[in-house]
Amino acid sequence: MSRFKLKFLAPCALAGMLASPLSALAATLDAPLPSRVVAFGDLDLNRDSGVATLYSRIRSAATEVCDPLDVLLVKLIRARFDCREDAIARAVADVNSPALTAYYLGKPRAIAINQR
Repeated sequence: MSRFKLKFLAPCALAGMLASPLSALAATLDAPLPSRVVAFGDLDLNRDSGVATLYSRIRSAATEVCDPLDVLLVKLIRARFDCREDAIARAVADVNSPALTAYYLGKPRAIAINQR
């Protein structure tokens, strides 16, 4: 495959592969922010123990609200990793050089988070 075709096709393939996760991210960013109500009427905020308890409740609610965002981030990182690895493999195959293929096969591969 010529250098021009590879330079043109690789960004197009990358854009297509990333479009789905990015559209999910955009939809998430446009959505109203999720929230949780944290009750604290039963606490005395003039005491250290009451303040510590309220902070613990706030932290727990924040974790519940933000955990789905962590999952989305992991999916985006995984999509980027898969895209890069697939693009490299296809480019090496397209060149069809035994020396390049041997070099590629001898390279250590990064381990992506959350293996399939």
